[in-house]
Amino acid sequence: MNREAYRLANEIRTDFQADGDRLMERPEDLDMKTYEANALQEIRKERRKARRAFGKMTVAACAAVTLLTGTVVFRQEVHAAIDRIAWSLENALGLSGDLEDYRDVIHTSVADKGYVVTLQEAVVSEEKLTVNYTVQREDGQPMEQYLTPMEILYVNGKQPGGGGGGSASFLDETQTVLGVEMSYDIPGVDLSGENEFQIRIGALGSGNEVRGKWDFAFTADGAALMADTRRIAIGKEFTLPDGVTVTLEELTMNELEQRISFTKSGATNYIQQVLAVDSEGHQVEFGLRSADETSGYLSNEEIIDDGRLSDTAERVTMTFGVIELPEESGQITADFEPVGEVFELELQ
Repeated sequence: MNREAYRLANEIRTDFQADGDRLMERPEDLDMKTYEANALQEIRKERRKARRAFGKMTVAACAAVTLLTGTVVFRQEVHAAIDRIAWSLENALGLSGDLEDYRDVIHTSVADKGYVVTLQEAVVSEEKLTVNYTVQREDGQPMEQYLTPMEILYVNGKQPGGGGGGSASFLDETQTVLGVEMSYDIPGVDLSGENEFQIRIGALGSGNEVRGKWDFAFTADGAALMADTRRIAIGKEFTLPDGVTVTLEELTMNELEQRISFTKSGATNYIQQVLAVDSEGHQVEFGLRSADETSGYLSNEEIIDDGRLSDTAERVTMTFGVIELPEESGQITADFEPVGEVFELELQ
């Protein structure tokens, strides 16, 4: 399975347990939030396949974390090999900013069934948790396939209602270390204070998976990252072709992500997008990341390649538009259709 296929497969696991077969069902059989996000992710995958080189990981930035679990003791040579892996979140994501104020290293390993999973770092931001793992064989031998973790997330002892998505790639040419990043949407939970997180991994890979137990527990607080988030009010309303109204509420920007929050009057068969160009010439795309019948947010998908709206730009020009979902299951062929007038936001 290549990196993009894994990213799409993880996007489809919206309840943190479901499998990828749901993408082929009819839209009326799916929760609209799930279907919209999966469909748009498929579009992005095809657009960017050519420019994302194999082996370049995309992993998010980190906030303050305190680990509660302990490490498993391995043979000395295996443990030493794990300690030599220096895979920071900034480097993996390709971000140029300094994340020192928001990052703490967990670096806790658990071994089972001959495989070592190391939870490297974690970040908490608004309605979101992002982590990165490495996966290795305990004997240090190469892996012939992508043994990506199949996990369940718990927040304060309960499973959240959001979805999850991620990507993976080998970090070395000999394929002995697999790097994996995962982001989890956590709606309805106040993450500005301390919360307890558990990640329970029950299998590595899909199909011929390796079943075992790799569990992690930690507390995390996103207050620092949220405090350093810039917030610019938008307040622009648009009417979609099916009559649903969408109001772009706010643009938020920090070292981890850039997003546009919105509210809407009901469910729709159109995927929302925003194309943006700042005054310094940076062009980015905000794609649908999370939504229900009344609200959601669009995320700057270019940020994984450090393609962000500039912190020093004075203004940004935005074009709101939609992509129509097909009435039947299958490939999406519709193009981006602008809706309403182009508008500008002052950033300074």
